[in-house]
Amino acid sequence: MPRSDRLALALRRPGYLVSRWLPQAWLFTSLTAFIAGPLGALGLSGVMRWPTTFWEFALLLATMLATMLVLSPLIARLDRGRVRRLGSTQIADPHAPTELGGLRRVVFRLREPATWREVAYVAVVLPIGWVAASLHIAAAWAVSMVFTVPRYWMNGDLVWFDNPTGAVLGLLAAIVAIPALGYVLGLLALVQAALAQALLAPRGPELRRQIERLTASRTSLVRSFEGDLRRIERDLHDGVQQKLVTLTIALGSAELDAGELARAGVDVERLHRHLGRAHDLAEAALEDLRSTVRAIHPRVLADHGLTAAVHELTSRMPVPVVLASTVEDRFDPEIELCAYFIVSEALTNVARHSQAGRARVVLARDDGLLTVRVHDDGLGGADFGTGAGSGTGLVGLRERAEAAGGSLTVTSPPGGPTTVGLLLPARARAAGPDAGPRPVAPPTAQPPSTPPTVTETV
Repeated sequence: MPRSDRLALALRRPGYLVSRWLPQAWLFTSLTAFIAGPLGALGLSGVMRWPTTFWEFALLLATMLATMLVLSPLIARLDRGRVRRLGSTQIADPHAPTELGGLRRVVFRLREPATWREVAYVAVVLPIGWVAASLHIAAAWAVSMVFTVPRYWMNGDLVWFDNPTGAVLGLLAAIVAIPALGYVLGLLALVQAALAQALLAPRGPELRRQIERLTASRTSLVRSFEGDLRRIERDLHDGVQQKLVTLTIALGSAELDAGELARAGVDVERLHRHLGRAHDLAEAALEDLRSTVRAIHPRVLADHGLTAAVHELTSRMPVPVVLASTVEDRFDPEIELCAYFIVSEALTNVARHSQAGRARVVLARDDGLLTVRVHDDGLGGADFGTGAGSGTGLVGLRERAEAAGGSLTVTSPPGGPTTVGLLLPARARAAGPDAGPRPVAPPTAQPPSTPPTVTETV
């Protein structure tokens, strides 16, 4: 039997009484009873001590309200986290962040609807806590009956002989009450969790404010990440790559010197072999580094724009690719980088897994949207999963697109074809020294073994 991950589902299964959810419900309601007990005792003592005149009753209500106002933020914060023990997600804090302090902070909080919902929640939880306390007392009575009545009977106690019918009925009631109380405690915990979700969760403007904060935070993280990538690309390009170029030149000069020594009659064959091998390794390392730099943050994208960067990308593909683009403007760097990497991931999957004969990339701007489509005539059934060789995966690509304010769709039925569609807001590139020139296709030479990229003018 599959194990449930929520109390609401566990209550429907026959194994609830021996599952981990019964202790969770017991602990949850026990803490509620512990919280409600002192508040209930305060109110009860006030009612029993004071005469029931109007002003004294009003004073009692004011005292109770003030107590709940003071305690409700603490109880609400505790219960927002406690609902996770019942399998629910933690409830977000609905209060607006503020840097105010002292009395101004108190006034600010009193003006928030969330504060008064917390007070209402505490007022509703009080009777729930009293019911929970009664249920726990009943459970303790039932357990004691199960253990004491058989002991009285075995010891020949007078209780058994004076009232045997009552003892038997009490024992049967205790045996029935123990599992029944377990289910009642579970239901009571669910009722309180539902009240917490209804009264303590963000609503309306509070929810929109939190969504805006989360969106801004995610966008900030993405931009920070892209900035780090650009910094790493710049350091590799201007630092390590230049040193490798210098090393290659030095090895080439050493080979020339070795050739002159050979012409002078010196046996430098082994030295010449080692220098040649070192030169080849340095060139291979330089080429790998250039590929890594292009993958981190392509320089042509920053210098010439999306069309030129995709053209340079498709020129390195082992599958013939047709590039159709009507995009000439520059966009926000975040938009350009998102579109580039999704095209790169899609074409990588075409080359590795699709067995396609050709592919087509379409870049277009229409009605304030940047549209990107990557189509191939391969086998279909594409799975941009998170397994080995699948790159960032469909989830990562979708998160990148959503972080940029766009959406990603993949259509890949078995047998093909496969189409990856991307829609992004066509935010213009900010004017300034980093805006860069209009995109122009770079004059990159293609090796003879690489299928040509056909660029269409649409």
